[in-house]
Amino acid sequence: MIAQPQLKVTSHVGRDVLASAASFKNEAVVVWEYVVNSLQYVDPGVSPRIQVTVLPGGKGIRIADNGSGMSVADLVHFFKMHGENLERRAGRPGRGKFGTGKSAAFGIANTLQVDTVRNRKRNVVLLTRDMISASHGEAIFPDWAVKDEPTDDPNGTTISILDINLNNVRRASIIDYVERHLQAFRAKSPDVAIDDHVCTYRDPPTSETRTFEPTDAQRDVLGDVTLMIKVSAAPLPLVEQGISVTAGLGNLVAIERAGIESKEFGNYLFGEIDVPALENHPSPIEPYDPTRSLQLNPEHPLVAVLVGFIGSKLEEVRTALVRRSREARKTEQARRLAAEADKIAEILNEDFRKISERLHQIRAASSRKGAARSQVAAHATDNEPDEWTLGIDTPGVLVKMPPKLNPEPQPPGTPKPNPQVQPRGQPDPLGDNAVDPVGGNQGKRRRSQGGFRVEYKQLGADAERSVYDPITLTILINLEHPLVVAALGDGRIEDTTFRRLSYEIAFSEYAMGLGYELSKQDPNMPPDDLLYEVRSTLNRISTSAVALYR
Repeated sequence: MIAQPQLKVTSHVGRDVLASAASFKNEAVVVWEYVVNSLQYVDPGVSPRIQVTVLPGGKGIRIADNGSGMSVADLVHFFKMHGENLERRAGRPGRGKFGTGKSAAFGIANTLQVDTVRNRKRNVVLLTRDMISASHGEAIFPDWAVKDEPTDDPNGTTISILDINLNNVRRASIIDYVERHLQAFRAKSPDVAIDDHVCTYRDPPTSETRTFEPTDAQRDVLGDVTLMIKVSAAPLPLVEQGISVTAGLGNLVAIERAGIESKEFGNYLFGEIDVPALENHPSPIEPYDPTRSLQLNPEHPLVAVLVGFIGSKLEEVRTALVRRSREARKTEQARRLAAEADKIAEILNEDFRKISERLHQIRAASSRKGAARSQVAAHATDNEPDEWTLGIDTPGVLVKMPPKLNPEPQPPGTPKPNPQVQPRGQPDPLGDNAVDPVGGNQGKRRRSQGGFRVEYKQLGADAERSVYDPITLTILINLEHPLVVAALGDGRIEDTTFRRLSYEIAFSEYAMGLGYELSKQDPNMPPDDLLYEVRSTLNRISTSAVALYR
């Protein structure tokens, strides 16, 4: 009798490694994957110290730590794909749920070297893409260059990511990513350096902090959690916005913004919530995936409740900020400041219009007919509605329509006019009403009058003298900056010193803001070209504003 083959589930190890590595798409995510291992695996009483070094030419990255290191047995477990995290096995919640992190290096590079010391024994292991590609599905055997070599070195591990396939390693993006995520480990007081830059997580200057508890029904699903929402004194870059969602200490699983980041004051909000129940909810649907996307799965039953809770509270805080801001604009000094800001904005937007037209002409000359369009110009003018009506989002005024004195008689059976038709209006920053575009904004951001705006705002004495908000193309001049306070003196907005300082601040911020918008269109723009654009803009805008100084 011929034996039947046994049916079983198998895996092609090489393809498995490379498929998992594909989730790690850039240098920041890859570096953080190994940094977070260094933060998690430390001996008792040791504060994590991690040095990340970008090798000359951007062809390699090294991550060295003072962690607990790995023994031979630990290394065997480390190279086991989808192996259960040892901390999680011991009942301590943390990262490593999917066991795919060891493949991260191959998302951007061809070689991974692990040099580790544990209990006075050193091991060095090398794994390359060629070794992985040569696999026909069976186990892959890394090169064990050093095995249990006696040493006096302290415990620790150095991960080397070599032969990188990227055109360049963006050091700034690594710093931003690491600093944003360090908050989940602040209780360990870690020190992480990227070359000579020491990364520290610091809350942005905060003007307000609010905490929220879930309803009884939400608590039954989420557990006994507390949501903390903080209001920044100034607009935040995208990497700092949103609510950090952890599932236990050091286990950051998501940044949730609930769709408010494109709304007015949405980019001022950040905070945190710890939801351990994400780790043990009985649903077979995973609440998040192994790609380190920091996005929750809305199909998960607990996540659905969590996002609803976070979103409603973010919107509550945001609308309160909008309401207070509109009230503040009604003061006499606010009106005078707004008038001064409008004068500056006129100069900026005349330049902005010209540069947008020039970019449009360049693109039109180098592309097929009808295809060219300036992205900068589109950023300023897209989706400007022609008609407005009574609404909730934008400050404005309502237009009173005179009643018809002698309405024309209608034939029998003609439907009566709809009594629910909303009154018409128009946007006005100082208006007492709120208006929305007729037909809604269809999910797109609006920008009153298009182009750049200038506003004076109290951002705090320790904040920058000005801030550029790319969401609304707004330049915020900080009324509480010591230099601005000194120039304003007794509050005379028309004072020459104050006005000229305002021009200088706004023009400088505009030049850098326009450079930022151009760099978004061409991320590979050489630094010399970007510097030239900023200087050229500053010279051009200053020359066009000579009349303001007379």
